[in-house]
Parts: sequence; C-alpha cells; structure tokens
Amino acid sequence: MKKSIFLIAMAVMTFGYANNTNAQNNNDRDARRQEMMTRMTERLVKDLKLTDEQKAKFTPIYTQYQTELAALRQQPNREADNQSEKKELTEAEATAKLQEVFTRQEKQIQQSQLRLDIQKKYCAELSGVLTPQQLLKVFQPQQNRNRQGQQGGNRGGGFNGPRGGGFGGGGGFGGGFGGGGDF
Repeated sequence: MKKSIFLIAMAVMTFGYANNTNAQNNNDRDARRQEMMTRMTERLVKDLKLTDEQKAKFTPIYTQYQTELAALRQQPNREADNQSEKKELTEAEATAKLQEVFTRQEKQIQQSQLRLDIQKKYCAELSGVLTPQQLLKVFQPQQNRNRQGQQGGNRGGGFNGPRGGGFGGGGGFGGGFGGGGDF
C-alpha cells in the first residue's frame, strides 16, 4: 500500500515538474522572441536613419505588424507527412495523398495571401511616417536587398533561394515565414 502511494506521489511530482518545465520553456521562448523583435526594430530604425519623431511613430506600428505576422506563422499550416512508409501505394491511397498535397498547397497560398494583406495594411499605415525609399527597405526582402549590391555571381533563382518554392528564409520585414514580400 505504501509503495502504491509512493509511486502515485512520484508520478504526480514528475507530471507537475514536466508541466512547470514546459511553462518555463514557453516563457523563455516568448522572452527571447520579444528580445529579438526589439533588437530587430532597433536595427531597422538605425538602418532607415529615422528621426526621433519617425522612430516614435514607427516603432509601435512595426511592433504590432510583427505581432500579427507571428500569430499568422503560429497557425498550423502543415499536416503531418508520413513519409516513413516506403510501401507501394494503392490507387486510392495515392489519390488521397495527392489531395493532401493540393490541400497543403492551398493552405500555403491562403497564408501567403494573409501575409500580403498584412503587409499592405502596414505599408499604408507607415506611408505617413516613412519615405517611399524607407518603405522599400522595410518591405523588400533582405535577400533581394543584398543582391542589388552584388555584381554577377550566382544570384539564385525562384522564390527565397536558389531552388525556389520555399517559404523559409528570412530577412525583410516579415522574419521567417516568407522572408518579406514582393512589394
């Protein structure tokens, strides 16, 4: 009997520790994300050479923009892909997997459209604060800004990288989801 109570108490303590550790990890992650956004904002303010007045107007808008993009990125946009199975698929299974691919692509397109809508909204808000040249620096992906200064060389191709087709990459105003947008 004492053994059972001891085991139950240990299980409860372990479960409680795991939940506490999980909450701590989430808090740490949120703090790191906030710190990163603050540094990115400061770097962008410096790169844009904003006046104090522009900085005071720009910073809260930019912070809200980043918050909306982060919320968009956290929406589930991919379904689990079970590619560990290497068996031959039946026609029905292949058709179902093909439909899953199309559904996933449709979700990616929808997220891209939401991202574009957010960018347009904040571009309009910031147009009263920043010059068109500054707006271009904010919304043009970092990758494209870097390429403008290069002469020759392999410029890659496609969308966010030499192979194209990805949603990864970083830079620009948007961070990690799409690396900015075509503005």
